[in-house]
Amino acid sequence: MRRLLPAVAMMLAVAALPACAAENPVELVPDAEGYLHLFNGENLDGWRVRGSKEDFKIKDGIVRSEHGWGGQLMLFTAREFSDFTLVVEWRVSPGGNSGVFIRAPWEGWPWETAYEIQISNEQPPRDDMHCTGSLYGYTAVDPRPDETPEQWRTYEVTAKGGHISVKVDGVQAVDFEQDSQEDTLHKPLKGYIGVQDSHAGAGSWIEYRTIKLKPLD
Repeated sequence: MRRLLPAVAMMLAVAALPACAAENPVELVPDAEGYLHLFNGENLDGWRVRGSKEDFKIKDGIVRSEHGWGGQLMLFTAREFSDFTLVVEWRVSPGGNSGVFIRAPWEGWPWETAYEIQISNEQPPRDDMHCTGSLYGYTAVDPRPDETPEQWRTYEVTAKGGHISVKVDGVQAVDFEQDSQEDTLHKPLKGYIGVQDSHAGAGSWIEYRTIKLKPLD
């Protein structure tokens, strides 16, 4: 999760964003299993970036962000999703930090307005509420996933109404009911999918390859 920006900087950043996500169309055709491939492996069609779009670089079917490139996050704004299974393949550098966003609105910061599924290899390791696989700051993992860096890992996130499940490499780490906590009662049940940049420090990076989603509604 990105450290919070000063209030004035945050307001300026949000004000600078394009106002209408509908200006970002892209055709989505389900594969044989019903998944929509949000990242096509070639470009960022359908995505919008906070920061410079060039700060997320694509090579050999992988989108990569490195510390200091200036990106903040990217949201797939071609369409909002409510109930779904999302599959994301990622790998992170030693000491790295990033995350995956679900049901995010366009306004505000998605780790506050919606949910971030954390990606972390920070040292010392973060606690179970803020480590890899957690709904950052809202619910802890159980069991805690392996956080060895530089290995491809798979998130499978299922959101159905107020229920959210997170599997890391096939093992369920989170099984969460949104109405079980006062601070999540009013989280949106529909929104955009997103991924975060690399921002843990010099030399850190994050890579994504598969980002696909199967609607369940």
